[in-house]
Amino acid sequence: MEKNIGNQYEVRRTKASTVWLIRLGAIAALVGLIAGGLFFLLNPVDPEDTIMGVVALVFAVIIFVALWIVSGRIQSEVAVHEEGVIVKKNKKEHRFHFSEIKGLIDNPDDASMLIFHGGGVADAVAAGIAAGVASVRANARARKSKARPMIIVANTEEKLEVSVLKAAGETLSQRYTQWLIKNKPVTKDNVYSLVLSFGDNLELNQGTFIHAHRRGDVHLPIQDVTSLETRENSLMFFAANEKGKNKCLIDIKITQVLNIDLLFEIFGMIAA
Repeated sequence: MEKNIGNQYEVRRTKASTVWLIRLGAIAALVGLIAGGLFFLLNPVDPEDTIMGVVALVFAVIIFVALWIVSGRIQSEVAVHEEGVIVKKNKKEHRFHFSEIKGLIDNPDDASMLIFHGGGVADAVAAGIAAGVASVRANARARKSKARPMIIVANTEEKLEVSVLKAAGETLSQRYTQWLIKNKPVTKDNVYSLVLSFGDNLELNQGTFIHAHRRGDVHLPIQDVTSLETRENSLMFFAANEKGKNKCLIDIKITQVLNIDLLFEIFGMIAA
């Protein structure tokens, strides 16, 4: 029996203009390469012209088919609900209640046009405890103004991952993060007693961040963190080292972090 995911909050679809732009490009490439190939085949000057003509015709078919397939694969629809999400892609429908989601991953590395495997919190810098509330809230607003590529990691044995249309990533992350805060629940008073996983290599365990590292685990109490920053494709935790200098003590790829927005929300709670 499917769980009730509540009323629909927002729907985003791939722009039809983008699909047709790719298809027009496919048609233009087909016509251009066929014309060039026929020219060489019908007006050969030397034997190499015949070879070039055949190659042009072959490439015409390959490029046309490839672009047409791409135009079909990028078509997607994401419907964000009060307690879940429905993703329609490649004639398949994936329906998740938020309880069936292990987490969301941003992926700033992905360069695909509209369908992304996770997303980026580009240039987002949220101050930690010492930096105060203002920076945390300012950067939260900055992230919310950006379309974000996102991937859903399902809480299933087969490790299902579903990419989300870039335009829907931010809304999905907001709704899911608020659902997590409400249902865990996560509050300023109990955050030091919770065990929260932010991926295979990062955990907040009763007020201490634990970063699994090949050189040995790093343990960083949350109250020692002076700032939490995203730079390029990394999430960086800054704190004072043994000599009292502010250093990055945890550096982890954003693509290895689940629910990055929940991290920023927790810092906002503590700093408030």
